[in-house]
Amino acid sequence: MIRPTRVTRVALVLSIAAIAFTLTFLLARYEALPSLLPVRFRPNGRPIGWQFKTPARVLTPVILQAALFSVFGSIGALLLSRPGAADAAAAEAAAPERRGHEGGPADIRAASTAAEGIALIMAIWVSFQAYAAFALANMWQRQFGDLGRSYVLVEAVGLAVTIAAAVRTHIGLGRPDSRPFVAEHWRFGHLYRNPRDPALFVPTRDGSRWTLNFGRPVAAALMGVVLIVGLVAPTAILIVALR
Repeated sequence: MIRPTRVTRVALVLSIAAIAFTLTFLLARYEALPSLLPVRFRPNGRPIGWQFKTPARVLTPVILQAALFSVFGSIGALLLSRPGAADAAAAEAAAPERRGHEGGPADIRAASTAAEGIALIMAIWVSFQAYAAFALANMWQRQFGDLGRSYVLVEAVGLAVTIAAAVRTHIGLGRPDSRPFVAEHWRFGHLYRNPRDPALFVPTRDGSRWTLNFGRPVAAALMGVVLIVGLVAPTAILIVALR
C-alpha cells in the first residue's frame, strides 16, 4: 500500500468533517422544517408540488456526501494499492540509478499524485453538499423555490477549484521515466499487461504519458468503478430530474 500524501490525508479529514457537520445540521433543523416539503415550483418560485418530510428526504445531502465519499474513496484506495511500495522506495534510495525501471518508485509517485487529485475533488464536492444542505433547509422553511444567488456562486467556485485541482494533478504526474521495451508485455499494440510488475501506472510505449498495467486485477477494478460511475450517475440524475 502506498502511503497517502499529507494533502490526501487533509482532504480525507475535511470530507469526514463536512459529512459530520451536514448530518448534525440537518438533524438539528429537522423538527423546525414543515411536514410537507416543497419539491416542484413555478417559474416565479411558488411551490406546486410537495412531499412528506421524512428523514431520508431531509438527509439527501448526507446521502450524496456518503456516495461521493464511497466512490472517490474507493478509486483513491485502488490507486494507492501497490504491493511492495515501501521496498521499492527503499530500493531507489539505495540505488538511484534504477529509477524508472520495472516496479520502480516513479509509478508510486504517479499513483500518489493521482490519489491526491481524487481526494481533493472529493473534498470539494462533499463540502459543497454541506452548503447545499443549508440552502435546501432555508428553501424548505421559506416555502419558496430559490436556493439563493450565493448557491450559484458557491457552485461556480467549486467548478473552478475542481479544474484547478485537475490541472495541478496533471502537472504533478509529469512525464514518466523511460523503460526498456519488452514486446511480450504489450497486447494489441498499446495495452500493457505484466502480472509480475507490481506497478499500477506504467509509461506508454512511446513514454509520453502514463497508462495502466492490466496485469494487475486492481486495474480492471479501477476501470469498472469509473465506468459504473460514468453510466449510473447520469442515469440517476435524469431519474431525479424527470420524476
